[in-house]
Amino acid sequence: MKITKIETIQIETPRYYGHISGHVLVKVHVDDGPVGWGEASDSKADDLGAIAKQYNELLRGQDAGNIGAIHQLLWGHRFNSTVSDRHLVSAIDLALYDFNGKVQGVPAYRLMGGKMRERLYCCYPIFGWQVKDDFEQAAGYLQRLTDLGHHLFRYYVSGDSALDDRFLSEMKSRYGDKIKLKSLDFSGRFSDWEAAVRYADVIRRHEPYHFEQPSRDMRVSAEFVRRVDLPVTWHINTLDQGFEAIEKRACTAFNVACVSGGPTNIRKIFALAEAAGFRCLIGTDQESTLGVSAQVSVGISQPNTSLPCDPMGPVLYTASPATERVRAEGSYLYPFEGPGLGVAIDEDKLRELTVATA
Repeated sequence: MKITKIETIQIETPRYYGHISGHVLVKVHVDDGPVGWGEASDSKADDLGAIAKQYNELLRGQDAGNIGAIHQLLWGHRFNSTVSDRHLVSAIDLALYDFNGKVQGVPAYRLMGGKMRERLYCCYPIFGWQVKDDFEQAAGYLQRLTDLGHHLFRYYVSGDSALDDRFLSEMKSRYGDKIKLKSLDFSGRFSDWEAAVRYADVIRRHEPYHFEQPSRDMRVSAEFVRRVDLPVTWHINTLDQGFEAIEKRACTAFNVACVSGGPTNIRKIFALAEAAGFRCLIGTDQESTLGVSAQVSVGISQPNTSLPCDPMGPVLYTASPATERVRAEGSYLYPFEGPGLGVAIDEDKLRELTVATA
């Protein structure tokens, strides 16, 4: 079945705390078959028409069943867009898994090897800047989380270790066993390992599962890894980056996400990690429903998804273009069992969320 047309649609979905995230949706049409839907998550395109033009020039006439070949073609292309190349590759990759699952009548996770687990353990993000801006409002986000029946959260450090320690201590005092800290995310803020270790020593007592990316310098991270007693994760987007992280021992686990080229790319990174004895988690909280479905599909189908994961779009976003959102219960996300990504788009909701100027 040959690709006949690619459509692009810019939508915006508000997060519970007010931030607006954009998502570029794609529709892959073929000459005789279902439509494949994909998503470049958390992306705002100032050049949506140019993106659609390039997609169509590259992909019109291609066999939609050749997921790997199309991924390779797009991976080497430079879109020169306001949306990153890897995000734009991921959107088409998701759409092809959606399309091929629909053609075969199976969920996308079956195309990725089938279930290794029934569900994905996931967390809600709390940001240090939120605590700085309004301590009680940030506390309210955790109250909402527990009210919805969830318990797992991750914390982006604020840069003030005393404030972080006070916030995490107060939250434990208020909510007790109702909450569990998934990770302390440093977001690559430290340029020397000694400062990173000092900061970690202040807040380590809050018992996270792991530390996230202490530095953007792998050598600094490697020194940090040698001095802490918890897993340390790094955002790994390419095989080359993964090889470097393994060689330098910059982490003990990989944080991977579909926005980095889609399932086709990150499944290769999972395989590299498995060969090296590294664990993995599915990262980012930025996806709308199509993206979350893909994240869950990859996460449940890989053997080494052995740390709690980050996607929590069903709780984070207040709106979705889908008729039904990914099921989130007790800090677990469950895959759709319908064919492809299993996401049915509600045309009325889609129109409401579409940005007209795009």
